[in-house]
Amino acid sequence: MKLFAQKTKAVIGIDIGSHSIKLVELTGSRNSPKVVAWGVAPLPSGAFAENSIANAELVAETLNSLIIKSGAKTDGAAVAVSSSHAITKVLGMPTDLSDIELEEQVSIEALHFIPYPIDEVNLDFEVIGPSTINELENDVLLVACRRSIVDDYIDLVEDSELDLRYVDIDTYALERVYRSQNSLSSSSDQPVALFDIGSSSSHLMVMNHERVLYSRHQNFGAGQLIKLIRKEYGVSAEEADEILASSQPPADFVTAVQDPFVEMLRQEVSRALQFFYSSSSYSNIDSVVLSGACCALAGLAGDLEVKLRTKVSILNPLSNASVQSRREAAAVAAPGLSVAYGLSLRGLH
Repeated sequence: MKLFAQKTKAVIGIDIGSHSIKLVELTGSRNSPKVVAWGVAPLPSGAFAENSIANAELVAETLNSLIIKSGAKTDGAAVAVSSSHAITKVLGMPTDLSDIELEEQVSIEALHFIPYPIDEVNLDFEVIGPSTINELENDVLLVACRRSIVDDYIDLVEDSELDLRYVDIDTYALERVYRSQNSLSSSSDQPVALFDIGSSSSHLMVMNHERVLYSRHQNFGAGQLIKLIRKEYGVSAEEADEILASSQPPADFVTAVQDPFVEMLRQEVSRALQFFYSSSSYSNIDSVVLSGACCALAGLAGDLEVKLRTKVSILNPLSNASVQSRREAAAVAAPGLSVAYGLSLRGLH
């Protein structure tokens, strides 16, 4: 299964996380996308664990129900493997290699740093441009993932009677969405930090105008927010989810829950950025862009901006798109739809 296949036919973007499945179906073009179907469905406990499918039957049942409920019509699908399961490396390859020679050379190089037998790995690569170090070389991005993990996604999609056209990496889908958002582009020479908040973990990507400069996973997620709600109000995890989704949370929610969470978020973002600064020539960034379902919290970006003393915005994948149904609900769900949206973008010209 190719990561970098050049097909361009509409696909349903399916983002399977530890807490829920998100789905987005786009039509139109990359310059003028239309959201014709979207949806979010909670996953039963134990269905997804350690960033991989743990109970295929539960995940399949949830996905099939979501496809029907969302009204998605396209039979093609794109899914994302967690970047924590992917091995990536940029290789310098001579510019005069033929396609066959390049493939052979990349496969040879892969043997040096992939810690698994090569026949247990899905391997793909893409030429990303001229090398900035050697004018006689191109930079080639190599991506590898355990075949068993990819096969789980293939089986899941086939069981849902869909045609799996792309297996992507979740961070690549996020980067694709960010690059598509003209309103977030920076004229500064300083890079931008994209901080994606998942349910149990987060991921920092620092990017300039051309590529990702730095990537780091953090053991911090929206689960900490749920724990704060449960502790403060003495409720179950399900009730905490309802409070979080409510348009009328408790009167003291901001001071009792949101403010402590924002401070935790500040510490995590600051810590991740310090690791970036210590491993690069940079000492500052232009701005922070947040992604993830919990970013729908009113005032979150502004609160964090004050604490970080750096511009903070929310990645809204729908800002450039025409939404065909349930527009108000889609606006609320948008921060959590970025990966699914980025996956569906792959099917557009």
